[in-house]
Amino acid sequence: MRELKKLSLISICLLIGFIANGQIHWMSSYAEAKKIAKEQNKLIVVDCWANWCGPCKKMDEDVWEKDNMEIYAAKYVFVKLDLSSGFSNPDFLVKAIPKIFITDAWNNQFESITGYQSLRRMENLLTAYSFSLEDIYKSTVELEKDDENVGKALQLAMCYQEQSTLVEREAVKSLSYKSRMCFKQTEKLLKKSKNKDLSQKVQILSCLNKSGKKALKVLNSCKPSNEENENLKAALLARIYLSLEQVDNAKEQYAKIKDLQLPYYDFIASERKQLQ
Repeated sequence: MRELKKLSLISICLLIGFIANGQIHWMSSYAEAKKIAKEQNKLIVVDCWANWCGPCKKMDEDVWEKDNMEIYAAKYVFVKLDLSSGFSNPDFLVKAIPKIFITDAWNNQFESITGYQSLRRMENLLTAYSFSLEDIYKSTVELEKDDENVGKALQLAMCYQEQSTLVEREAVKSLSYKSRMCFKQTEKLLKKSKNKDLSQKVQILSCLNKSGKKALKVLNSCKPSNEENENLKAALLARIYLSLEQVDNAKEQYAKIKDLQLPYYDFIASERKQLQ
């Protein structure tokens, strides 16, 4: 208990340091950064640099020290890793610098970019990832406690998927990829189970991460085994048909589920006005 209070106190002190004067304050310990990021549901920005690296110093002047960065000071945990003595680092693969990573508290990387980046490029990237991680982190912790739990793996897959529908374009690809990886984990766990209804549910939901034509092929060959899966299929078909500009087909499917509450999140929230 004392250790927990001590860690919380350290985190508060460091947080005050991060947001003092609205400027970015860099940590030097990635291990400590992960603890704080986990407590505060934040992503981590890691800047790998060296004192002999000209482009690294130029990024400090042109990007990190600019007033434009102040808005992100409290949204991320920032770490600088000094690789002046070499490129070896156990957490990251670095072959050239500057090298910038955006990662979570478990070292799951969302972005990895090499070389000098402009102020506009970093603003766009940091804006794209300035979203709430509370649900994703909560689901990650739950799955970490029980990594054989199919339901928890599926929940995390859906958290990533939902977030991918809400973020800026720059973050969509990474979030969709993480959702696909969670779906694969779910499918792997389901091989040990004889729950056909749940296996079919996962098959249907995983179509959210496929292209329109591929998803349509899978869904049209799927014969739902229960009412819930039937409704899920209709909701996804409505969304996919609309993306393929097959409006009549989309409205036909939407009519089946328009008054129903969908699990995890509303897959067709942004499409409902078009389907009325």
